[in-house]
Amino acid sequence: MIKIRVFIAIEIPEAIKDYLIKVQKVIRENSGGGNFIAKENIHLTLRFIGETKDCELNKLKKALNRVALNQEDFEIHLEKLGLFSRGNKGIIWVGVHKSHMLEKLHSDLELALEEEGYSKEGRSFVPHITLGRQIRLTKEFEKIKEEVRIDNRAMLVDKISLMKSTRINNILRYIPVYTKEFD
Repeated sequence: MIKIRVFIAIEIPEAIKDYLIKVQKVIRENSGGGNFIAKENIHLTLRFIGETKDCELNKLKKALNRVALNQEDFEIHLEKLGLFSRGNKGIIWVGVHKSHMLEKLHSDLELALEEEGYSKEGRSFVPHITLGRQIRLTKEFEKIKEEVRIDNRAMLVDKISLMKSTRINNILRYIPVYTKEFD
């Protein structure tokens, strides 16, 4: 039985990824290293599932199908630069405005996953796009935030994807396993 590491996400358009890489560059210049997210891996996680048997993927696909049935296309907007602090390292992210439609998508997904036998996630939903993990900043975060004003850029959400985390030639890649457009 093969196990794969999966999560459900909103894929980010190339133009927004290009912008986020520019933001990431400023953070790189103000850090002593860390694990920065590659451009092709930038996404917004709706729900982390974790290690799962490949035979369980059909349950996850059914949940995505159920969610997409009752979902309309909507826009999300970048909002602010954020930091989840862990000692002298942290996760740097760009927040996304928690609109009613995004909240509905998330709660519909939680319900569909519960119906497929997955437990509810134990933490509240903070919509964000991770730019780097274990980042060691060399400048105060508040000063970096002053330097990097996040544009209120919009992007269309018209589908959700089941993604797998894998290593290809020892490089971490997030690859869509299944994508369902909204009906």
